[in-house]
Amino acid sequence: MAPSTSRSRARLAALVLAGATFTVATAPYPGGARAEVGSATAEPSSPLKQEWIGVELTPFAIPLTGAPCCDRETSLYPVQVGLGGTLRLLRHRWEHAYVIPIEGGFYRSTASSPTTYLHVQAEGGLVVPGTNRRLEMGLGVGAGILGITYASGCDGSCAIGGAGALATLVARYIFVDRSHFTVGANVRAVLPLNQTRGEWFGHLMAWGDVLLVGVELGVGS
Repeated sequence: MAPSTSRSRARLAALVLAGATFTVATAPYPGGARAEVGSATAEPSSPLKQEWIGVELTPFAIPLTGAPCCDRETSLYPVQVGLGGTLRLLRHRWEHAYVIPIEGGFYRSTASSPTTYLHVQAEGGLVVPGTNRRLEMGLGVGAGILGITYASGCDGSCAIGGAGALATLVARYIFVDRSHFTVGANVRAVLPLNQTRGEWFGHLMAWGDVLLVGVELGVGS
C-alpha cells in the first residue's frame, strides 16, 4: 500500500473517531431522563473518586505518520487489530481534575507489519465541566518504546516510532460511573520524544506516532 494512501486512510479514521467521541461526549445522558421519569425521589449513585486498579484493553491502533520515503516496498496498515492493554494504579478523581500516579502496558498488532508499544508513565488531566464528570482530557508522561513496522530489509525490519521519553494525549469517556466501579472508552495519541534511530522493536528509521483505541474498567471506592 502506498504511503500516501496509508496516511489518507489513517487521517480519515482518526477524524471519524474524533467525531464519534465528540458526539458521544456532548449527547445528553439518557440515564438522567429515565431517572426523572421513573422516580423523582430516587437517590443518585455517587461517582467513583478513588480507583484502586484499572484495566484498559486495546483492540486496535491507527498509525498517524506515513512511512518515510525509501526504495523499499512498504506495507504500513492504516488500521491494525491487535492485543494489549494498560494497567493503572491509584487513580484519583476530583470534581474537575484527575491523576494516575503510575500506569504501564504493552500492545502488539497482529498485522504482518506489526505495531509494538511498551510504556510506563504517569497521567493527569481535566474532568471537563458540563459533562456530568464523564469526559476527561489528559496528558501522560513517561518512558517507552514505539515501533511501527513498514518494510523489511533494514537488518530485519524497518520501523518508525521512538524510544525513551514519550508523551500521550488522552481522551476518555465514562459510560458507567458508580461508587465502586467505572466503565468507559478512551483514545491515546502516543508521541515519542527522542531516539528515533536504532534497534527498538525493529530498526527505527524515522519518528512516528500512533493512535490507540481502548475500552476500560476501573474498581475502587
